[in-house]
Amino acid sequence: MAGSRTPTHAGAAQGHEPIDSGTSALMATPAPAGPRAHAADVRPTIDIPMSGGIPYAVGQASVVRIPIPGTSGLAIEFSPRGWTPKSGSTSTLFFQDVAGNRHLRLDYGYNVRTKTIDYHWNQKRTFGEFGIPDHTSAGTAGRVAYQTAKYFKYAGRVLVVAGVVIDAISIVQASKPLRRASQVVAGWAAAWAGCKLVGAGGAALATPTTPLGMAAVGVGGCIIGGIGGYYGGSMLAGEVYDWAEGTFFTPLPEATAP
Repeated sequence: MAGSRTPTHAGAAQGHEPIDSGTSALMATPAPAGPRAHAADVRPTIDIPMSGGIPYAVGQASVVRIPIPGTSGLAIEFSPRGWTPKSGSTSTLFFQDVAGNRHLRLDYGYNVRTKTIDYHWNQKRTFGEFGIPDHTSAGTAGRVAYQTAKYFKYAGRVLVVAGVVIDAISIVQASKPLRRASQVVAGWAAAWAGCKLVGAGGAALATPTTPLGMAAVGVGGCIIGGIGGYYGGSMLAGEVYDWAEGTFFTPLPEATAP
């Protein structure tokens, strides 16, 4: 009878039992899985540590003296030098020498020239460089620059601290802390140098323009040079570390003294 099966004893060979095609599984049997890759064969992800390069490079422009070539030592800064009143300076943008004896500063307060409270330039022994008399009104552009410099001074310091903290964390979490530490230190040093170099170049190119244009180009150059210097110095430090780690020096045999 169709569909009948011949009973067999338990444990008997099943090779001679007739199989009804109607009882065969209709679902396709999946192909055997290939050999599983061992965990050791899987390549580890690339170790790319987080970096505080950008916040550090941007923020340092608020604390670095950006030299102005051809001005006998003047530099762009956001903090006063020399004597300041106990209440603090009312200026936010400075073109000054290292002692503060020569300066052009963007100030807000009573202007003895216009007899009003306004944004104006105060200068001491810098007329030859900028051609701006003392207590010259700075107008709307001066107001915008004054407020921008005021907030950038404090925001920049926050960014510097944030960059340092991020880099410190990256050292702790790195698979090679010593390598990462060398990258961070070299990055900071190169960022500082790049800021001064490119910032000074920008200030030199903008010398024929107004002091506000000079400040904008100088600070922008400082930021660009700082970012480039940080990542360039960090990359170079990593290459040097890898070279030193993989280099073995064979000592020369000691020679008997004559």
